[in-house]
Amino acid sequence: MSTTTPETKTVLVIGATGKQGRAFIRSLLFPSANSTPSSPTTTTYPKSENWHILAVTRDASAPPARALLEEAKSHNAASKVTLVEASLNTPSTLRAVFESHPNIYSVFVVLAYPGLGAPVTSQREKEQGTMIADLAVEFGVKLFVYSSTIPIGPDANDGIDESRKQKREVEHYIEDLGKKNPNWKWIVIRPGFFYENLEGVFGAIGTTMYRDGLKRDTTIAMVASEDLGRVVAGLLQNPEPYINKFLCVTSGPVTMREVLNAHVRATGKPMPAVPGFVGWILLKINKGAKDLVKEAEINHANRISGKLPTFEEEVERAKSVCELQTYEQWKRALVSGEAGGDGELARRGSTDGKRMSTSSWNNLSLMKLLAGRS
Repeated sequence: MSTTTPETKTVLVIGATGKQGRAFIRSLLFPSANSTPSSPTTTTYPKSENWHILAVTRDASAPPARALLEEAKSHNAASKVTLVEASLNTPSTLRAVFESHPNIYSVFVVLAYPGLGAPVTSQREKEQGTMIADLAVEFGVKLFVYSSTIPIGPDANDGIDESRKQKREVEHYIEDLGKKNPNWKWIVIRPGFFYENLEGVFGAIGTTMYRDGLKRDTTIAMVASEDLGRVVAGLLQNPEPYINKFLCVTSGPVTMREVLNAHVRATGKPMPAVPGFVGWILLKINKGAKDLVKEAEINHANRISGKLPTFEEEVERAKSVCELQTYEQWKRALVSGEAGGDGELARRGSTDGKRMSTSSWNNLSLMKLLAGRS
């Protein structure tokens, strides 16, 4: 009796060592590391393919890259992850990756966030995103998945953060490129604010800024990074219902008060925060922090006024891929020690091997933050 070997599909992951990239790789190659008994069940699909990850990194010897390989090794998946060196600021190096691996099935793109309030002197993020999309078309990639952000408003120029604006421009470019190349398939995911961003020292600062800076009824769309990974893995396993569509990946908009109450229910303790006067000072002197809160208000107003008419549809579309944890579900798993993936890193208070107190939240620097510079 003959048997057939499942087809191997290669996925190029740009941003492989970041929060989203790691969560996706875990969900695709060793999903048990990105799930917990307490979390909702992910939709499962027949295992008809063998997956291989090409993880793009600027330096294959850097600790985050080595940590990715070690994690794969611990799940007996080391042969399924290959580190490839390339710099998005040097397009020829990424082109060389495509040339060396001519049968890439899918590309998942997460571009590095320049930092909260960081001055943007060029269109670098737009240039990188459009360059990657062009290469994907040129080399016959079957499925292109781009991680953007939930829009502040209906227009590309809505919002304040330059990175957010450039992501919208990349979205439009992908749509236009798809129209010119009908056989090219794309999906854009729009992640919400990650629960993990409310952990550690910077999370305490963010909690205070949102708690005191937002109106009581203002809602923020949030999600667990591990759930984002499950969504993208699900899209690759069953892409057809989502081709050429947008997905807002969030368990649903919630007020900061609802998050604070959920934290108490999950842990029995108040959510860590810095003294109120610290948040007040930051919102007075730090433009990046002020703009973050202002954008949350604008987004909330546009959602409830109907100026983002496809938001709910895009949320439900993401939830049809897999169930998404509420903050309370995620936090309960974290407290019980069941959380996997980035949830486990948050529980231990570290990220990429660094303590949260010395790490960053949206590339923040504590000293610069307190000095009025992000």
